[in-house]
Amino acid sequence: MENMNLTTTNGIATLILDLKDEKVNKLSFGVLEELDAILDTIKNDTSIKLLVIESAKPKIFIAGADINEIKTFSNEADSFKKLLRGDDILTKIENLPVPTISYVNGACMGGGLEFVLCCDYIVASTNSATKFAFPEVKLGFFPGLGGTQRMPKRVGLMNSLDMILSGKTIDAKKAQRMGLVNEIFDHGQKESKLKAFIQTVQTNKVKKTKLPLLHRIMEKFSVTREIVYKKTLEKLEQKVNPDFTAPYIALDIIKQTYTMPFNQGIEIEARAFAKLAITKESKNLIELFFLFEKMKKNYTKTDNPIKNVTVMGNGVMGKGIIWLFSKYLNEVRVKVRKIEQINAMLKDIAKLYDFFIKTRKMSKSQVSFKMNKISYTDDFNGLGKTQLALEAIIENEEAKKEAYQSLENKLPKDAIIATNTSSISIETLGSEVKNKKNFVGVHFFNPVNKMPLVEVIPSSHTSKKTINRLFEMLIACGKTPILVGDCAGFVVNRVLLPYINEAGFILEEGSTIPDIDKTLKDFGMPMGPFTLADTVGIDIGFHVATILKKSYGTRMPIADILTKIYNMKLLGVKSKKGFYDYATKDKSVNKEIYKLQKSNTIFTKEEIVTRCIYIMINEASRILEENIVTEAEIVDLAMIAGTGFPPYKGGLLKYADEVGIAEIVADLRRLEELYGERFKPSDLLLKLQENNKTFYTGGELWKR
Repeated sequence: MENMNLTTTNGIATLILDLKDEKVNKLSFGVLEELDAILDTIKNDTSIKLLVIESAKPKIFIAGADINEIKTFSNEADSFKKLLRGDDILTKIENLPVPTISYVNGACMGGGLEFVLCCDYIVASTNSATKFAFPEVKLGFFPGLGGTQRMPKRVGLMNSLDMILSGKTIDAKKAQRMGLVNEIFDHGQKESKLKAFIQTVQTNKVKKTKLPLLHRIMEKFSVTREIVYKKTLEKLEQKVNPDFTAPYIALDIIKQTYTMPFNQGIEIEARAFAKLAITKESKNLIELFFLFEKMKKNYTKTDNPIKNVTVMGNGVMGKGIIWLFSKYLNEVRVKVRKIEQINAMLKDIAKLYDFFIKTRKMSKSQVSFKMNKISYTDDFNGLGKTQLALEAIIENEEAKKEAYQSLENKLPKDAIIATNTSSISIETLGSEVKNKKNFVGVHFFNPVNKMPLVEVIPSSHTSKKTINRLFEMLIACGKTPILVGDCAGFVVNRVLLPYINEAGFILEEGSTIPDIDKTLKDFGMPMGPFTLADTVGIDIGFHVATILKKSYGTRMPIADILTKIYNMKLLGVKSKKGFYDYATKDKSVNKEIYKLQKSNTIFTKEEIVTRCIYIMINEASRILEENIVTEAEIVDLAMIAGTGFPPYKGGLLKYADEVGIAEIVADLRRLEELYGERFKPSDLLLKLQENNKTFYTGGELWKR
C-alpha cells in the first residue's frame, strides 16, 4: 500500500498512516479507498484481535481532509455521493469485529478527528504538537464525514457545539477532560503506556468515560437540549454575521439529527455539506486558507535567526510587542525612559498571559519563564547582543530620529533597526541612519496579541537580507507579514481611515451613530466605524488622518465632526467618552455629538455601505496603481488580517469583483458629483472597466 502499512504481531494489528511524498497525512478520497481495502483485510483476518492506528509523520496524526479536493467541488450531487462513500468507509472502522485504538501524537484536525471518532478508544501524547480541532467552519462548511453525528455522542452536546461552531483547538489534557481521549501520556513513554492500555482493553478493564451530570441531562431531556440550542444561537448571533451561514447550518444539523438514527443523520449532514462546499463563501475562504499557508513559507531560512531583541517604547503597542517577543524569542531588552515605569509595564505584559493560564494553554511556571526573558534599561546599556531593535515610541519624526541615533551608538554594527510607525515615511525616518540597509518599517496592529498582520516597509536602501530575516522572525512569532511599499499610511491605514472618515461625513449630515455602526457591522465588519474609532483612540485616528491629508491633499479631507470631537478631547474608551459614553458598564451613545451635526438627512443602509466601502475600494485600487502592493490578493489579506474585513466575502477587492467594476465606477461618479474629489474613480478602476477586467484578472494593467 502506498500511504499506509499494516503489520500484525501476536494478534495485534498496527496500521501506520504515512502519506507518500507528503510532510503531513491528509484524508483524501484516494486515501480513504486505500483504507477501505485494508479494513476488509482486517475484518476477514480472524487472527487479528485488536487494531492500533498510528502515524509515521512527526507531529502530525492527520492534518485534516485534502482541501484541494474540496476546492474542486462544483456539483452538489457529485459532492454528496463522494461524502456518502467516505462515510461508508469510515463507518467500517466503527463496525470492525475487533477493538480499535487510535494513538494520536501530533495534530488531529478536521477529517483526522472524524477518523479517530470512529475508533473505540483514543489515546494521545501530551506533547505540545498534539492538538484536536474541527476547523472546517473557518472554511465555510463544517465536519462532513460524521463529525456532527459522532462528536456529540462522544463528548456531549455542549462540548461538541463549542468545538464544531468555533473551530477552536484543544490540547490532549483538555481532550481527556471532556471525554474525547481515554488516556494521555508523554510520547517518550509510548511503548510501555500503550502496551498497558492495550492489555486493559483486552481484559475489558477500560473505565467507561462518564459525561458530567449536566451533559447527561442534556442528552436525556428535549427541554434542556432546546435551552442549549437557544443559548448557542444567541451567542452565534452576537459573534457571527448571519450572511456567513456555515455555523448556523451546523447548529441546525446537530439540532435536527441529535436523536435520529445514525444513517439518517449522516445523510442530512452530507447533503448540507455538499451544498455549503460549493458556495462562493466557501470558495473564498478556501482561497484565503491557501494564501495564508503560502505566506507562512514566504522567507528563506537563515543561519542566524533573530532571537535577541530590544524594544524601545512601552505604551500599549510597545507592551504588546514586548509580550509577543517574550513568548517566542530568547531575550527581550526594553529601553524605558524611567525605571519607575517597569513595575506597571511588567504587570500589563503579565495580564496578556492571563488568557493562556485561564485556558490551561500555559502553566504559571511557563509564564514566569517567558516573563523572565524581559530585562530593561533606562540608558541604552546592555544592547551588545541585540539583533533587532524595534522603536515603538510616539508618532513624532524628530523623536524617532533621535532614538535611532542613540541606538546606533550602542548596537552591534549588523543589528537591524525597525520602526513601528503607523504612517510616517520610512525613507524620511531613515534619512539620518548610518546603516541604511538595516533600517526598515515593521508595523504591528493593535492589539498585538490578537491581530495577525504585520506590514514590513523597506526604504529604498533596505537590503533583501534584512527583509528576509524579519519575515523569518515574524512568521516564527505566529504573525503574517506582508511587504509594502513606502507611502503615507502604508496599506491598512491608508484604506481604513477613509472608511472611518466617510462615516464621520455621513454622521455630520444627520444619520445616527448606532445606525451607521449597525449597518456596517451587518455588512460584516467586526465593529462599526465609531466603535472602532473609540477603541483605537480618536486622537490616534485623527493624527493618522492628518498625515494622510497632508500627503494626499484634497482627496482625503477630514470630516469636520472628527476635528471637533478631537478638539473637545473626546478620545474614546481611554477618556471614557468619544462617540459613545463609557462611564457605566453598558456603553451608551454620547448625545453631545448630535449637536455637531449640520443637517438631519437620514441615509439608507445601502447608501451608507456604498459610501463607506466603495471609498475603501477606490483607495485600495490606487495602492495597486502605485505598486505599493502588486497583488490584489495581498491587499485582501491585509484588509482581512489587519481590519477584520469579512473573510467569507473574500476580501475588499474580491468583493469589488463580485459587485462589478462598472457598478462601482458608476456609483463613485455619482458620489463625486454629490461630494467632490474624494470619490473620484481612480485611473486603475477606469482601466479595469474599459478593458472589461477585474482586480483578480487585470494585473497587467498595473504591474510594472
